[in-house]
Amino acid sequence: MREAMQVGCGFRVKEIKGHDYVYFWHYEDRGGRSRQIHVYVGARRSPATARRLAALLEAYYARVAGDLARELAAHRLAAASLR
Repeated sequence: MREAMQVGCGFRVKEIKGHDYVYFWHYEDRGGRSRQIHVYVGARRSPATARRLAALLEAYYARVAGDLARELAAHRLAAASLR
C-alpha cells in the first residue's frame, strides 16, 4: 500500500515593499513526494483577491474530499484482507 497523502491548505499574507499580498498554499504529490505549493492570489485589500481565495479554498476541499474517500476505501479493503 502506498504512503498516506498529506492533506492541508491555507493562506498567508506577505508584505513586499510595503504592500500586502495574499498567497494560497496547499500540498501536492510531486514525484512521489509531498510538496507545499504557493499560489499568488492578489493584493490583500482587493475584493477580487477575496473571491479568488474563496474559490481556491472551495476547489481544494472539493478535490481532497474525493481523494480522502478513495483513500478510506483502499484502507478498508486492506483492513478487511487481514481477517
